[in-house]
Amino acid sequence: MFHPIIDNTRIPADERDILPLVNPALGQPFDEFICASEEDVDHAAKAAARAFESWSRVAPKDRARILDDIAARVKDASEKLAEQITLEQGKPLDEARLEMSGVVGMFEHFAEMADTMPFSYERPGHGARRTIDMVPVGPVIVITTWNFPVETAAVHIAPALAAGCTVVVLANNDTPSSVAMLVENINEAGLPGGAVNLVMGASSKLSARLIKHPAMRHLSYTGSVNVGRELASQCGAEIMRCTLELGGNAPAIVLPGSNVEDVAASLISKRFWNAGQVCTAPNRIYVNRDQHDAFAAAAGEYARKLVLGDGSDKNTTMGPLANMERVRTMDKIAADALAKGATAVLNEPATQNKGFYSPPRVFANVPDDALGMAEEVFGPIACIAPYDDLEEVIARSNNCELGLSGYVYGPDQVEAEAVAARLQVGSVAVNQLTTAYIDVPFGGLKISGLGCVGGEAAVQEYLFPRLTATKS
Repeated sequence: MFHPIIDNTRIPADERDILPLVNPALGQPFDEFICASEEDVDHAAKAAARAFESWSRVAPKDRARILDDIAARVKDASEKLAEQITLEQGKPLDEARLEMSGVVGMFEHFAEMADTMPFSYERPGHGARRTIDMVPVGPVIVITTWNFPVETAAVHIAPALAAGCTVVVLANNDTPSSVAMLVENINEAGLPGGAVNLVMGASSKLSARLIKHPAMRHLSYTGSVNVGRELASQCGAEIMRCTLELGGNAPAIVLPGSNVEDVAASLISKRFWNAGQVCTAPNRIYVNRDQHDAFAAAAGEYARKLVLGDGSDKNTTMGPLANMERVRTMDKIAADALAKGATAVLNEPATQNKGFYSPPRVFANVPDDALGMAEEVFGPIACIAPYDDLEEVIARSNNCELGLSGYVYGPDQVEAEAVAARLQVGSVAVNQLTTAYIDVPFGGLKISGLGCVGGEAAVQEYLFPRLTATKS
C-alpha cells in the first residue's frame, strides 16, 4: 500500500479513502494507495512552508550537493522505479528505464545549475549600490501526469529545489506509486523535513485546496489543455504564478526528395513511442504528394512489426494504454478517419483479451478535419496526409491553436531549417527526432503552455529578482 508523505512521514489509512492501483496490461488491481484528505493538504502546505524557511537560506552550492545526492540515490533505485512504472503505467521496461535515466540526468543537471548560476548581481548608477538577488518564490505545487509519471514530477521538483523552493506533489491517480517511491528517495538525501511532500486522491478538490492555501506561491503542471485552463484560472484568482506544459498537435513535414523508408521509420518510431502517449509525438504527418503513398506504405510496415503486449515481457515493443477510456478514444478517432475518407494502411484489431490494449494503426489521405488531425491523438494512431506545395503545408501546419513541437525532414538541410523557422511551435526537430533537452528551455506557444522547463530558464521559473538599493 502506498501512502501520502507529509513532513517525511507516511500518512496512515485510518478513515481515509483507499483506491486500487490497476495494472493496465491485465486490467486488474495489483495494489492500493491511500487518498489524502483536504486537511492532509493543509498539513502538507504548512510543512512545505516550514521547510522553506530553512531550505531557502541554504547556499546554492550546498543545495547543489544535496541535489547530487538525490541523483545518486535515484540512480541506485532506478531499476525498481522502472519496474514500478511498467507495472502501473504499462510502457515496456526499456522505455521505463529510459525515463529513469532522464530523471537521474535532471537532478544532476539542476545540481550543476544551483552550483553555477548567478543568484546575485549588482548594477551601479543612480547614486546607489543596487544589488539584485534572485530569491526563491516560496512553496511550489507540482501536479504530475500519467504518461511519464516520474519524469513529470522530477522535471518540476529538481529546478524548484535548485532555486531554493519546497514542494507539495499531487500525483496522478493512475500512477501514484512510482511517484511515491521517487519522493521517498528524495527525502533520504538530507533535505529539511517537509521540503518535498506527496498527496494523491480527489485531484480537483486537492489541487483547488492547495492553490487557495496562503502558503503556496507557484503551481507547475504537466498535462492536458483543459485541466491546464482550469488550473490557470484558479491561479489567476489567487495571483499565483504558474508553469504549464500542456498538449501538442505536432506537425511533421516531409519535403520532396526525402528517403521515404528512413524518414518513415524515424517519425513512426516517435509516433508510437510510449504507445503514442507523448505530447511531442508527430501528430499530423504531411508528406509531399509524390511520396505520400510510398511513405504511408513504409509507415505501415514499420508499425506492423511492433509487438503489442505486457511491458514486463522483454519481447514487447509497445504496451497498453493508461485506461479503457483511452482505448475507446482510439476507436473513435479511427472510425472518424475512415468515415471522412482516409485510407486504412494498418487497422487490425488487438488480439489481447484482457488489459487496456489498442493496436498500432496507420491511416493515409487523412483530411484536416478528421479528429486525428484536428486534435491531439495521444495514442497509437498515425495520421498521414498529402500536400502539394510548401506554402500550403506551412499554412496547414500553423492552422492550429496548439504550438508545442514540430518536425521537418528533407534532403537539403538549409531548406529544411528554413521551413522549420516558419512553424509556430516552441521547438522544432530538423532531420532528427529530439525536441526537448534538459539543459535548454522547452515550452509551448499559443495554448500549449506557459513558461519553460529545462536549463537555467526552468530555475528562473521559481525565482524573483529582488532589489536592495543602498546609499553609495
